[in-house]
Amino acid sequence: MNFELFTFQQLIKHAIRNGLGKSPEGGELASQINEESDRILIALQIHAANMDPSKALTYIHQHQQTIHIILEDLHSLQKAKKDITEKTKQINEILNTASERLLLDLQKHFPDHFNHHLKLPYCLSAKTRTDIEEKTRSLFNQNIQAPTLEIVKEILHPLYTDRYNLTYQQKTYIDLLLEELCTRLQEPAETTQKIEIILLLISLNFNHPKFYQYCVSYFSTEIEQCEELSQQYRLLNILTKYIKQTLAVTTQQYDTSLPLIQESLLNYLATETEYLTSMDRIGAHLNHQGLLDNRYKVTLTVKQLAIFIHLQVQAKIIITESPKLLHEYISKHYSTNETDRISAKSFKNAYYSASTEDLEKVIDKIVTMLAIAQEKL
Repeated sequence: MNFELFTFQQLIKHAIRNGLGKSPEGGELASQINEESDRILIALQIHAANMDPSKALTYIHQHQQTIHIILEDLHSLQKAKKDITEKTKQINEILNTASERLLLDLQKHFPDHFNHHLKLPYCLSAKTRTDIEEKTRSLFNQNIQAPTLEIVKEILHPLYTDRYNLTYQQKTYIDLLLEELCTRLQEPAETTQKIEIILLLISLNFNHPKFYQYCVSYFSTEIEQCEELSQQYRLLNILTKYIKQTLAVTTQQYDTSLPLIQESLLNYLATETEYLTSMDRIGAHLNHQGLLDNRYKVTLTVKQLAIFIHLQVQAKIIITESPKLLHEYISKHYSTNETDRISAKSFKNAYYSASTEDLEKVIDKIVTMLAIAQEKL
């Protein structure tokens, strides 16, 4: 039983049960409940100071949890009432304000005992969401370059669209995050690249799961644009270097139950590098054993080869779940009379667009193949 809150709870129950008609008038009720809040705070400070640290921690946690229950009960009661009079609204406002004030005073005066990982009660969570929306709107209205603004909007979108309740720790962190972004993004710069914004958020320990997904998607896209294995290695090494050299400017993070965003992204890049290394070794081994020819020379042009491969895919001769991997394989293992090295990008472009002239050349080759097959019958 949290005895320090007994009178506070009785005042609330009395006001709810009897309404303003039999309770003290609004001003008197507010005065009584605020006086009781002040008394509770002083009593908690005195009792906690005379307890063992572990008992004091439990003591404050119990009172915090009880205030949470009071606030949730008030919210449920308000939702249940369909027709609310002005007097009832006044009572609700007084009781909610007093309970929220007591909770925030508890957080302010007992920072080492307060449970910062507890979810915010509904009323504070709703206010926090509104506050986040206002602060992000203020950030977006700043004099920030349009491309930079679009990137920041995309990354921060989950902050004001997620519907789950935040914790006290997350609320404090988001306030810090938005304040830092307001300051840093106003600094003059000729151009702000996407990687620079990513590194800025890494330095702020923004380990939101959707930010991790955003980074992975961006890295994957950049890697896919590299036509050669050596270019992919180089990009992975550069990204790893940038992230390792990013210094955290705060010890706080969005979610303390998740790893640091820097650690998670470095693990992802290390895994990608290991994958490239293993694929490179397999290719080298097969080539050494004579099981894989590095380049198969064809008499077709790059465009004609792309048409020929595409026809085989459409005819279900070649079965592939990923056209991208097929394009990469052809570019790495085929050469033409035009070039010894086929660009994956040029092959991809030709794969999806065929000129009449090139298509006719491929048809001629297919006709020749059919004639050879007829002779074997």
